[in-house]
Amino acid sequence: MIPPPATHHWRTPLPTSFRDLIERQDWAEPSKAVTVGPRHFISAVPDSERLVAEFLTDRGWQRPRDDRLTRPCGRLGVHLPRGPNPEWTVWGAQHRGAQVAWTLTVQPWLPTELLAATITEAEAVLEEAPPQEREPFVRGVLALGLIPLARAGWTDDVHPRGSVSFRPPGGFANAVVAVPSSLRELRGKPAATVSSYGPNSYWDAKFSAGTPSRVLAAFSRELADPEPLLRNADHIRQLSPTHKHITIRSLTDKDEESLSPAALAARSRSNAPTPASAPAPPTPPADPAPATPSPTASR
Repeated sequence: MIPPPATHHWRTPLPTSFRDLIERQDWAEPSKAVTVGPRHFISAVPDSERLVAEFLTDRGWQRPRDDRLTRPCGRLGVHLPRGPNPEWTVWGAQHRGAQVAWTLTVQPWLPTELLAATITEAEAVLEEAPPQEREPFVRGVLALGLIPLARAGWTDDVHPRGSVSFRPPGGFANAVVAVPSSLRELRGKPAATVSSYGPNSYWDAKFSAGTPSRVLAAFSRELADPEPLLRNADHIRQLSPTHKHITIRSLTDKDEESLSPAALAARSRSNAPTPASAPAPPTPPADPAPATPSPTASR
């Protein structure tokens, strides 16, 4: 077993703004949404390309081409899954105009939350680097990026040749860091691969050599996070709620406690009853006609 060292505390939570984008979607209403876990049984959110593009442009990213997004510093970019390239590609460079230092390539049905968290962590690496740092993306022992899986109870297996792999308790996923070698890099093979092959999610995430272990750790952490994710019930019909390793719950009022303030405000507006027309004021009773005095009474 690989002991999970207590000296690495990499943590950049999933951005609240991206979570808000998901919760505000039409399919996230209680009548259409369910929460599903573990996360390796889940696929992408509907319209993930638009959501990621909106999320990044709101953070100041530029869109030089319809299929690309680039951080203003020019050291981090994303290629959208378009045309002959049906995959997401995240790349990092040590400085503007330099050769790409590392890449993450994933298929479009990867859980979108994992992609957003990984990009955010790469941004944090750049923001935390000293201004004169020539190589902000520090290359290290990539296998350290799988430590969050060990902490989450995934079973590890160290192979005699030096590669290491992890599997979740219920199976249907695998994470492997291969033996580093120059020949492998020249052949363009990934240094680390995280795969899911569940009934509703079938994807690979491939990390090239040179990927900072901190970036892989952000991906691993979000993948192993025990908090379920919000999804459309129509998109997970193949999942059996009776599977002993799958948890599927309908979104109820109790779940609103975990929603962000912005999502709660949007939900309260959408669920607000239409004000009924004010009832007409009651008609006051007519004053009784004065009685006519009797002739005898006047005498």
